[in-house]
Amino acid sequence: MRIGFDAKRAFKNFTGLGNYSRFILKSLSDNFPANNYYLFTPVRGRRSAEVSIACENPNQKIVVPTDMWKLPVMSSAWRSVFQGVKHYDSELEIFHGLSNEIPYIKNKSTKYVVTVHDLLFCRYPELFNPIDVQIYKIKMQRSCKEADQVIAISQQTKQDLIDFLGIDENKIKVVYQGYHENYKKEVSLEEIQRVKAKYHLPDRYLFFVSTIEKRKNVQLILKAMKTRKDWDFPLVVVGRATSFINDLKAMAEEYGLQEKVLFLHNVAFDDLPAMYKMAHVFIYPSYFEGFGIPIIEAQSMGTPVITSTGSCFREAGGDAALYGNPDDPEALVDHIERMDREDVRAEFISKGYQNIKRFDESVISSDLMNIYEEVLEVCTAKPILAT
Repeated sequence: MRIGFDAKRAFKNFTGLGNYSRFILKSLSDNFPANNYYLFTPVRGRRSAEVSIACENPNQKIVVPTDMWKLPVMSSAWRSVFQGVKHYDSELEIFHGLSNEIPYIKNKSTKYVVTVHDLLFCRYPELFNPIDVQIYKIKMQRSCKEADQVIAISQQTKQDLIDFLGIDENKIKVVYQGYHENYKKEVSLEEIQRVKAKYHLPDRYLFFVSTIEKRKNVQLILKAMKTRKDWDFPLVVVGRATSFINDLKAMAEEYGLQEKVLFLHNVAFDDLPAMYKMAHVFIYPSYFEGFGIPIIEAQSMGTPVITSTGSCFREAGGDAALYGNPDDPEALVDHIERMDREDVRAEFISKGYQNIKRFDESVISSDLMNIYEEVLEVCTAKPILAT
């Protein structure tokens, strides 16, 4: 099979959409090596081991713009418009838009699949520029309606596509995200000591990882800590800072917690597994996510998880996490204290290891390949003539 991908994020982004794209490209390349994979990207980006491992395998070919399309002002147009012409040149059977869109020009002999990650711009339009909200909505709606198959990364995203964009539910299949292979490796005691010293980490701590913004709800953890100042473990917050971090720091100072909260913004990706491993509990109190991959990362490291009710969180955490109202600090206090019992910790650590099997790359890549084959079979099936 000849399969093409919108691989821009795989080459350019080194967080969410980039991690997802590289995971899919590597998983398919490794588990279905007989296929030919074409990676379309307007730019190659910086050289990195991450990109090389996922995007430079013998069964993969990188397709970049040529001639005038290489110009910076033209590369975006190449991705959105002219790229479809190249699908004809490559004789693609399937093209998969890995990050919410497919090109405007399509090759009639190629079948198109698009993955949608979330509709935050519809649920929380106040977080976005109003013009961007309209652009995102138009582009995503067009891509979903023109694609032969839509993939949502969670049941929550599928429902949002139905509710906000009016996409036919029969056209949407759910394929969950996988987690990075960094979280499948054993973390040695030497590695733990190195990371602990590098970031001046305490012996045990509450842990949060994600972009530091209001929707992520770190403030709930601070409110819980305010009520239990006798706790001997601090909070470590890792993630890209937004202006909201000033609110959190002011809140910590108001609550007298400034000595108990450590904000880290430039943590190396390779150091995160050890940081999860050292944590007493991982807390993910977000109001809403498209999926919630940090939940799985924590479970893969044997760290108990507390997260929110609603949204997609139970889809990620299964029965291996504790769930609470994101506006109820007392419920969070109860969950943290429950996780302090060794029998409860052992139970949830064991359940976590079982839960993450659902997100293994062999499972995800098989699900995707089945979808590709179904799309080709449905689109090429000959109608049965009445007799």
